[in-house]
Amino acid sequence: MKYLKYISPLNRVLLGLVMFVAGGMKLLVSGPDNVSGMLSGIGFPAPLFFAWVLIVFEILCGAAIIMNWNIKYAVIPPMIILLVASFTVHISNVSNLLIHLALTSNYALIAVPHWKKK
Repeated sequence: MKYLKYISPLNRVLLGLVMFVAGGMKLLVSGPDNVSGMLSGIGFPAPLFFAWVLIVFEILCGAAIIMNWNIKYAVIPPMIILLVASFTVHISNVSNLLIHLALTSNYALIAVPHWKKK
């Protein structure tokens, strides 16, 4: 039980890294053009614009979550990103679908204490 106080910050940092690394990989490895191609493949309008929106939000929200900054709002874009990915890209792969849904609920869990504050 004495290690329990480390679990929540570790979980938050790992969740931040999920978004930060995904955004960094999209920017530096795949490139915005490939991300745009993926988005156009699932029917997004203005795919290059939304590719940049996706990359920027993943990197900035990931960094904010890692730094425990403005968690109340920083978790909302990752939750939306994961839900959209779940029901567009990963709908046919049950294990990926469940992983994305579990991550989405985990983002909500780290924000609950911040949502209660006024």
